[in-house]
Amino acid sequence: MHVSDRSYTDLDWLRSGDHVCQFYDTAEDLAEALIGYFKAGLERNELCTWVAGGPLGAERANSEMRAAVADFDGRVAAGQMRIVGHEEWSRTYGTSSIAERVESWLSWKDAALASGYAGVRSGGDLSSLYESNLDEFVAYERAVDKAFKGQPIVALCSYCLARYSGKTVLEAMQSHGFGIAKRRGRWVPIEVWHRGQPPTRVAHGPSQSQPYQETDLATVVEGLLAVHLLAYPERITLEGAFVPLPAAAAARLRLALCELFANATKFGALANQQGTLAVKWHLSVNGSRRVSVTWAERGTSGLTIPEWVGFGTQVIAGTVENCVRVFEATGMRCTFELSL
Repeated sequence: MHVSDRSYTDLDWLRSGDHVCQFYDTAEDLAEALIGYFKAGLERNELCTWVAGGPLGAERANSEMRAAVADFDGRVAAGQMRIVGHEEWSRTYGTSSIAERVESWLSWKDAALASGYAGVRSGGDLSSLYESNLDEFVAYERAVDKAFKGQPIVALCSYCLARYSGKTVLEAMQSHGFGIAKRRGRWVPIEVWHRGQPPTRVAHGPSQSQPYQETDLATVVEGLLAVHLLAYPERITLEGAFVPLPAAAAARLRLALCELFANATKFGALANQQGTLAVKWHLSVNGSRRVSVTWAERGTSGLTIPEWVGFGTQVIAGTVENCVRVFEATGMRCTFELSL
């Protein structure tokens, strides 16, 4: 797909202070996201740096930006935009400590503000430079995440799913404020859910990610499992037809699934490398419209079968109807219904 055919508005909702982890599959996806991201930054009078490499090198990045931004060469000449290749980046910062690299970003921000820019914006796939020492890179990402909070800085850090999966994806997410991934042709926020937190912390995200509105069942399930679907695509299966959900039903479903998810990541199928999860649903119309949901975990050897009804089961049973939760030595199966 040629750059002129792309939409550049998908990431125009990112704001100052956002340190975002982007997961991509192809060079085309990477280009689409970063072009829209930097185009928005130029329009907002931000000073921009693209660290280009991996499947999208500096030469192609310049070409793509030139096709997308009419006055791109003028902005480069004025110093507002620079595209730096991996080799140049390594020569400049390759031997620097984490603290020195963080300080260089903050100094760059201070210089940009002094020059009249509204802030700074950086992005690119730096992770491929540190494949031999990912622990150091994750530590750097965590330091950056802490340092950038409240600052007029936007950072988009890209990770290729062809290179990284499993634990690396989860660690990348934990070292950023939130993530983005492509779902149904749009870049949307993704987060790791935790019991007791709101359905989304990305208050300024696109309308498609906002809670407490009418949606469909697959979107609720995918939103909950988004990060783990990226990390372990071969271990999670979703199956069911399109089922529209009123806002109240969607909120009840989120609450029930969040309890199941919390237990799965601590004790169940998502807490080990062998576990699998299958979520299935179907719509029943028998006097009243209701959806039947099955959450089935397998491969959890050594699972301790509880002797009493726990808090999570009580929450689920109080949120949905006809809840049955069966524990076995190698897994757990929960079925319930939700009135629509």
